[in-house]
Amino acid sequence: MLQQTEQLIQLLSNQIRTPAAILESYCRVIALYGGQEDAAALFELFCNQPEDYRYTMLLGPVMRCGDLELAEEMDHRCFEQNKLKPNMPSEILHVLGYMGYEKYTDYMMNCVETDDWHLSKDACLGLMHLPISKQHQERLRNELEKAYGQPLFSEFLPALCCKFSGPDIVPRLVAWGDEASTDCNAGLLLGIAAYGEDQRDCMKQILWNPGWELYSTGTGSHWWAYIAMQMVKLTFHELISDVKEATPLELENRDLEERAELIEHQLWVLHDLLELRLSQPLCPLRFVPETHEKLSDLYTQLFAWSTEHQDDSITGRIGHYFGVDHPLADKYLRLATRMEEGIFRELEHGAWTDCKDKLSSPNELQI
Repeated sequence: MLQQTEQLIQLLSNQIRTPAAILESYCRVIALYGGQEDAAALFELFCNQPEDYRYTMLLGPVMRCGDLELAEEMDHRCFEQNKLKPNMPSEILHVLGYMGYEKYTDYMMNCVETDDWHLSKDACLGLMHLPISKQHQERLRNELEKAYGQPLFSEFLPALCCKFSGPDIVPRLVAWGDEASTDCNAGLLLGIAAYGEDQRDCMKQILWNPGWELYSTGTGSHWWAYIAMQMVKLTFHELISDVKEATPLELENRDLEERAELIEHQLWVLHDLLELRLSQPLCPLRFVPETHEKLSDLYTQLFAWSTEHQDDSITGRIGHYFGVDHPLADKYLRLATRMEEGIFRELEHGAWTDCKDKLSSPNELQI
């Protein structure tokens, strides 16, 4: 068991007042580096107070480090008469789906249609990991058709489109998102991205569409947009290139006015997605590949001058289009500082990994 797991158990068991951000950091580290023993210990602790949000955090590492044996134990302790016990959080459904536990597929299907947003969301996220019978496929298809075109609907229902339809449904999902409330576009993002790399250009167009409001001051859907980026293998290199292409330094002031609103939107979206990249949130979907863009490469693309004669960096372009006092100028300067700190951590981690590999090599131990 990890030392961090033991420390987290002690913090919660002794009821030591600890900020949620610190508990979340423990959970992230354990999720990344823990194993089945850590998952089992944290689930045991969770069962002490499942209604407490601090204990619900423990389900993150439980989900990522647990196995089917633990899933069966969760079944035994969290369900009654084939339903979640009243004191159990909806996140249990997401966890079981992520772990590949299929027993409650029928129950999850019923939860998809509930008015409880959290229960519906976690049922959908769980079902994304599980096989769906033909009967349930038809049921999902009917539910989607009933909801299609409405501004408000069960938000994560469209995330399950890949269970009953091919990619020909994507244009319909995009058209729906163009008109739907931005309170409901997370499932549309996942539903489109679930069709993989072929939807990369489509996802990029959605990010740049102001109507989807995929920035942090919107409805929070930028977090799901970040996950969708990974699902379609859309890189930050591509997004930065797009923004630079859209902000040539040779335009006259008249042309700047016509483009300013869209450019400002793109810069906000790019900034907020990069902020998420720096925070490195854990993906809620097991099948999504990790991205491996180096921060040093992204930093260079964002902030380096191509020549010493003109500042054509992102901050230079912001100054050219909006002036140095625009809020975006300060935002990107702060982002640069955070990226510099992140670059150091990346280099430090690489050096630590090299040292560990050398110490574990038999050749290095010879005298």
